Amino acid sequence: VVNAGVLELDAAGHRVLSGGQEIKLGPTEYRLLQFLMMHPDRVYSRPQLLDRVWGANVYVEERTVDVHVRRLRKALSPAGADDYIQTVRGAGYRFSTRAA
Repeated sequence: VVNAGVLELDAAGHRVLSGGQEIKLGPTEYRLLQFLMMHPDRVYSRPQLLDRVWGANVYVEERTVDVHVRRLRKALSPAGADDYIQTVRGAGYRFSTRAA
């Protein structure tokens, strides 16, 4: 179990909770959040995220990351955790519970 701010990620149960309420995520959004939560405050570029979350043998556009980040933020929004996924202009994305 990984706790960060209002979020709790239960890898064994494959669930994300906030205040005891489950946050519904698609499989890719879950893997993206899990990866970012396991490496807090570190910036990852789109190609790095594609390799680590989608896998090295998957060929998708880099902008696909943006789509999934947007979906992830939308899912985290009711819990007030959407700002944990931060855009670092010109570099990529990071997970942080601290204000950008």
